[in-house]
Amino acid sequence: MRLILILILIYAIYNFVFKVIVPLAARSMLTKAQQNMQERMRQMEEQQRKPEGEISISKKNKKRDDGEYVDYEEVE
Repeated sequence: MRLILILILIYAIYNFVFKVIVPLAARSMLTKAQQNMQERMRQMEEQQRKPEGEISISKKNKKRDDGEYVDYEEVE
């Protein structure tokens, strides 16, 4: 009889842990991860945002040092 009561108690604790505590912990972890991701996205947007009216012009270096170009024709 004592063994049956111990097994029922273990089963009740197991159910309580996996039906109540684990979902609460998972929800808490997901909420923290979501807030962390939102904060990172906000920081990235602030870094990428340029003040209004700012203009930036960048010129590419057209000087190439590939050596000499030789024009040739194929002879058959």
